[in-house]
Amino acid sequence: MFINGINKKIYILISMILVVVVGFMVYEDYGLTLDDESYRLNGVFYKEFIQNYFLSIFSFDFSELSNLNEEIQNTPIRNHPAIFEIFLEFIVKIFGVTEINEIYNISHLLNYLIFSFSLFICYKIISVRFNSNLLSILSIFLIFFTPRFFAESFYNSRDIFFFSLFIFFIYTVQCQLDRDDHKNKILVSLTSALLISSKVLGIIPFLIYILFYSIHNSEKNKNLLKILTKVILIIFLTLLFALILWPYLWLNPIENLIEGYFGILKDHDNLKVLTLFMGEQQTSTSTPWYFRIVWFYITTPLIICLLFSSGLVALVTKFIRCIMNLNEKDSNLIINKSNFLDFFLLLNLILIVFVTAKYNDSQFNGWRHLYFLYLPIIYISIFAIRELAMNKRVKVVVFFILTISCALNALWIFKNHPYQNNYLNYLASKYAINKFDLDYWGLSNYQSLKYILDKDNRKLINVSTVSFANLNISKLKLDKKNRERLNVVFDYSKADYLINSYMSRLGENYKHNFKDYEKFYEITVLGKPINTVYKKN
Repeated sequence: MFINGINKKIYILISMILVVVVGFMVYEDYGLTLDDESYRLNGVFYKEFIQNYFLSIFSFDFSELSNLNEEIQNTPIRNHPAIFEIFLEFIVKIFGVTEINEIYNISHLLNYLIFSFSLFICYKIISVRFNSNLLSILSIFLIFFTPRFFAESFYNSRDIFFFSLFIFFIYTVQCQLDRDDHKNKILVSLTSALLISSKVLGIIPFLIYILFYSIHNSEKNKNLLKILTKVILIIFLTLLFALILWPYLWLNPIENLIEGYFGILKDHDNLKVLTLFMGEQQTSTSTPWYFRIVWFYITTPLIICLLFSSGLVALVTKFIRCIMNLNEKDSNLIINKSNFLDFFLLLNLILIVFVTAKYNDSQFNGWRHLYFLYLPIIYISIFAIRELAMNKRVKVVVFFILTISCALNALWIFKNHPYQNNYLNYLASKYAINKFDLDYWGLSNYQSLKYILDKDNRKLINVSTVSFANLNISKLKLDKKNRERLNVVFDYSKADYLINSYMSRLGENYKHNFKDYEKFYEITVLGKPINTVYKKN
């Protein structure tokens, strides 16, 4: 057993070293998204706000607090959570980093390291639930070799960061199931607060957890007062941690919490962008309810789609059987720890997909807003693998297919670096390649700008875009010398180069006649252009 324990530690150590080393090799290769600079500036604002807040408190200058409150109310997106960005700004200040491109490199590395740590925590969740080192390590590689997740683990500090926080939350829930002491109550409250203060949807897993925790305790203990005391303590600690973690709430907690949540929902639902879905250009407010479900099935490796679908059927069947057997003697729904986690993740998946499909008016950018549900998706896939592996012959076939799938995904990631965010699975690629948006965030603009700078040695180069993109943001990833060589213009007639990243904008001003230009450079994925540079004749 000791030898097995040593081997287990070696396997996970090698796996995590591989994950981290790969990240350090490529973290500087990715561009910036349309949202990056606004969110970074939000972090800058709140870093200064925190400093001024405590300075006012310690100097007893409470008049300054009203000025801070007014500044919050009058500045855009200040109600948006900024945990990652605040953390980033304090790190760059500690290390004295001032160059904007280096700040973004640190941001990408930081996001990736948090993601990497969450993979290790995912390993622990699967290990405890399924008692299998093989399945636990497999869960790491199923996520790591999902091409879109690999790419976005560097630059997507909203959705992948939230995915990592969700994993931390599930782990603390699992720990509390094992031992419901004060330490684990504090930890689960802290991770709940991180969810709530990072994304509006974070409130749903917390509410489901409170429901399951109450049922779980009532099945073990009929003392309602004791159960109520535990629940109130967790809710209190969660709200306290949320208040601490979300500076927007400091000056007016209740009003700002309500305004923050409803304000973010309103901003999101009012956002209208063009999106290519199933071959039709649609506004994000007119997309069908199954928008994100289709995006999931075309952008996720085929083996995971199949395993998840079969596992979902098996787990729902298991849940229904438990419900039907509730009237039998000594029958309980979730007192069993495995049942608790199985049904907890299942309900999170189903309820959140339903709520967003039914009530989220504006859907865009694939299914990235629900990336955090990839944990229950992988969990359910592992559940399916475990069920299939009970047959020894089937087990060999399943693990052979999984090995081949991970190897092929790894090869795809390598061949298409750093454009893994455009991945479509084998079954969907031929149909979807011309019918869905690819580089919707315009990340490939960074590589096109680098190519222009490398091939054109002029001191000043005028560039423009005909797509839904912002080259002033894209060029922030360049060093200062090269940023100064690029002049972004909005009058196409003055542009030396035009860049097309194939994301249409609302309005006629995005149409342009390329007769005065010739194709200069093109980036393709799966044979489809995702970014084309035109040079003036």
